[in-house]
Parts: sequence; C-alpha cells; structure tokens
Amino acid sequence: MAWLPGSVAYAPSKTALNALTVQYAKDLREAGVLVNAADPGGCDTDLTRPTGLPVHRAPVQGAAIAVRLATLGPDGPTGGFFNDDGRMAW
Repeated sequence: MAWLPGSVAYAPSKTALNALTVQYAKDLREAGVLVNAADPGGCDTDLTRPTGLPVHRAPVQGAAIAVRLATLGPDGPTGGFFNDDGRMAW
C-alpha cells in the first residue's frame, strides 16, 4: 500500500504478522490451540473514511471471518491467513 501516503510500513507489518501467526501455530499445535490471521477486507470505519479509499464493507461483514476462525473445530486449519473466500497466499 505504498500508494497511500504515510503507509510505507503497512505491507511489511502485515508480512511480519503472518510470519508470527505461523510461528505461534507451530508452537501451540501440541496444546491444541489453532492460530490464524484474518483479513477483514476494507471496512467503512472512522479510521478508513478519511483516506478516501472506496471501502463500502460494513464492520460486521469484516468481523465475520474473525468469528469463523474463532469458532473452528479442533481439526481446523492453523497457521493460515484467511479472508471470506478461504486461505490466502502471502
């Protein structure tokens, strides 16, 4: 997102978050804890509105992926990055 002024650290921070997700997933697998990262998509919030970006997704829509991941069964995936469509590459 280098095209968004002041966001030079945004992409590297997301990469670091995904790497941390993978590491936590490995470390906590034996304890039966699933660790995943969620991409809620661009949501219309007080934070995003001033950017002028075309975000039309309601926060409740963005929260759906977090709820889905938080309610996975014990055999669910771990160490992944997910959006509404499923696992995403990073």
